[in-house]
Amino acid sequence: MAAEEVLQGADHYKSEIERLTRELSETTHEKIQAAEYGLVVLEEKLTLKQQYDELEAEYDGLKQELEQLKEAFGQSFSVHRKVAEDGETREETLLQESASKEAYYLGKILEMQNELKQSRAVVTNVQAENERLTAIVQDLKEKKTQTLSDSHSLTMDFLCLNMEIASNAQHFP
Repeated sequence: MAAEEVLQGADHYKSEIERLTRELSETTHEKIQAAEYGLVVLEEKLTLKQQYDELEAEYDGLKQELEQLKEAFGQSFSVHRKVAEDGETREETLLQESASKEAYYLGKILEMQNELKQSRAVVTNVQAENERLTAIVQDLKEKKTQTLSDSHSLTMDFLCLNMEIASNAQHFP
């Protein structure tokens, strides 16, 4: 009996050793799988960290580029606004100069029109005076002609009278 018990105990220990060996083997296999899984996770973590770092660097680059674009846009907008303001100022100046010149020339035109009217009035007055003076000269010429004719007639009458007086004086001594 003792040998049977020892055999049973040995069988029991043998089966226990087999069970523990299986469990150890399973546990070892599970640990190896867990370690392999851990390595895969670690590799994925490293890959993700590298991708994250690359994305962060790209983000920083894009952020810097965006800031540069904002600054360039701001400068461009400022330049455009300045050019537009200068253009508007220049246009206003040109319009003011044009209006000033137009007013000046309109004043000159009105002044010249008044001078022309006055000159026409003077010409009309001079023509009327010339006509009046021409009529007076004509009248004076006619009177001169008449006076000369009368003077000649009187001279002839005077000479005739002197001849008569002289002829009468000879007859009446």
